[in-house]
Amino acid sequence: MNSIPLHDPARPKRPGETKIVAFMGGDRGHNAIPLEFHMRGIFAGKPDFRMIFVQASRFFSPALISDADLLITSRHSRPDDIDWREDGLAEEMKSGAMFWTDGNVQAIIDNVEKRGMGFLPLHNSIFCGNSRLTEFLGITPVMHREIQPLWIHDLNDAHPVTAGIGNFMIELDEQFAVVIREQSTETLFEMTAMHDKHEAVGGWCLKRGKGRIAGFLPGHLRWAYRTKEYREILWRAAHWAMERDIPPYVEKG
Repeated sequence: MNSIPLHDPARPKRPGETKIVAFMGGDRGHNAIPLEFHMRGIFAGKPDFRMIFVQASRFFSPALISDADLLITSRHSRPDDIDWREDGLAEEMKSGAMFWTDGNVQAIIDNVEKRGMGFLPLHNSIFCGNSRLTEFLGITPVMHREIQPLWIHDLNDAHPVTAGIGNFMIELDEQFAVVIREQSTETLFEMTAMHDKHEAVGGWCLKRGKGRIAGFLPGHLRWAYRTKEYREILWRAAHWAMERDIPPYVEKG
């Protein structure tokens, strides 16, 4: 019997299953292990959430997200620093594939607009190097400054993603920023860098076609994903982007 194993990421989505595809880090500046570990922990209380983490650009394809309910990315414009082999063995280091190709970007846009796939672009996704995607996100990216503590404040109390969440600190992070380009975009929170006192938008959301996008800039290091308030924001944002009811966040991971 040639059945597909339960753990095979290529198998079709089952009825009642929520499929989340994520690509986080995996380059010399962003350690993918803690990012995946903590992101999985946020959704540990949802057994119906099937999370598939892409660990190298060459393993991503438009087919992978063709039935996904949510895509999460934290990925810059450069090729993979290391082209990971399936057997985990290598005598020398070779660079890998690009993630933000025109084909992948078009597939993401199509799935959001036409199918209603939710999209959470995190951290350095704004520096994807693809103008079609940044236009789709409704922003112009602004490069980060030094790694420093970030004070998260002015959370939007009228939006379900951030309502009732108070100001909080992220211990260490890069402060990327964005210029919001569209009036229909809602700002979710702002942030102040504690060393240089730079102010910036830290989270925003908008709708595109049938889909929803919520973008967040903290996330260079594990500290952001270990911060309870930020974990709750990501929990809520995932449900909001998929147009689901937002259940109370209970810390599991």
